[in-house]
Amino acid sequence: MLEILFMTLFMVVLIDYIKIVNCLIVLFIFSLLKIVDCGFSLLKLMMILLSIWLVCMMFMSVNETDFSFSLSLIFMFLLLSLEVTFLSDYMIYFYIGFEMSVLPILIIIMGWGYQPDRMEAGMYMLLYTVFFSLPLLVGIYYFNYLVNIYMLTVLMFVMSFLAKFPMFGIHLWLPRAHVEAPVFGSMILAGVMLKLGGYGLIKVSYLLGDFIYLYCKVFIIYSIFGGIILSFICFMQADMKLLVAYSSIVHMSLVLSSLLTLKEIGLKGSIFMMIGHGLCSSGLFCVLGYTYNRTHTRSIFFNKGLISISPLASLWWFLFCSSNLSFPPCLNLSGELFLFICILSWENFFFILLAVLSTVSSLYSIYLFSFTQHGQSVNLYSFNNFTVFESLSLLLHWVPLNVLILDLSIFF
Repeated sequence: MLEILFMTLFMVVLIDYIKIVNCLIVLFIFSLLKIVDCGFSLLKLMMILLSIWLVCMMFMSVNETDFSFSLSLIFMFLLLSLEVTFLSDYMIYFYIGFEMSVLPILIIIMGWGYQPDRMEAGMYMLLYTVFFSLPLLVGIYYFNYLVNIYMLTVLMFVMSFLAKFPMFGIHLWLPRAHVEAPVFGSMILAGVMLKLGGYGLIKVSYLLGDFIYLYCKVFIIYSIFGGIILSFICFMQADMKLLVAYSSIVHMSLVLSSLLTLKEIGLKGSIFMMIGHGLCSSGLFCVLGYTYNRTHTRSIFFNKGLISISPLASLWWFLFCSSNLSFPPCLNLSGELFLFICILSWENFFFILLAVLSTVSSLYSIYLFSFTQHGQSVNLYSFNNFTVFESLSLLLHWVPLNVLILDLSIFF
């Protein structure tokens, strides 16, 4: 842990863009060697590699006008906090890294956000995270003194992770944070921050697995219904960023329901979905940000007819929207199949709800692509096509998302 800390602090003194990316690659290899040397689990390895990969993509998505030493410092602190979270064996260290990761996102939203409501959105995120995390801290300190474990005790450990997913009902902070955050903030928020809830729930299940299975059955049903409601809410959004944000919550509702069943196939499907969604959602926010830099609007009505103006941009929209609806060979496809099998094996009656959820969640991705790319353009404007560098950053999202499915054994 100390070696990673010193190495990360050394990296922040490098301002040059190429050097930072190269140092991230070095940290990638260093983290891999540390995990192999210490015999850590494969889940930790995948979460850390996903974090470092998406931080590299964040560097590539930053505009030259926004790039500065302070921003690179924040990125490195964010990466450090994520590695502390995933590498920690002790719950208290995990909690410290879990809370540290909120601060860089808060600074990014308040410092580089687009709208005047960014202060309110940052406070929303901070209050939701702190309020639901304090019971976890109390539970960690007094866990050894617990004689009888009841539902309230389980909720002390679980609610913090349910707010991170986030579960329907306590999800209000995430759409606001996405709308006010810049492109690189939304990328890491959807790519890794939501996965902290899944990783934390898996970690806590080693301590309270039987009691989670006993007391959290109601959350499985509630989460599936919440995913269906949010799927319909996606059709009511005029802001493309809000639509993508709500689609992330829909995907995480399936992951949450499967993890709470505590079945092995649910764990595997959750890992597939978390990795696939991290790459897909980050790529969607990235292509949305590149489009916003040219049209200067996120309205779904003012971005019509993009296929006649920028066919290359429309190609990337098609690739990521199709991945968002789990079109093969996307990694999300295997994840959703595993998650559906897990939930149906837990309760056969849910096949009706899952059929509705999968259908509607596919339709809003088709709606997003068709409504923005086809039709008559509202404004007669022209803009530069996507650059080679921007297409490279999108390609680095799309290739692992569609190649990893070729050999799923690497996840086991």
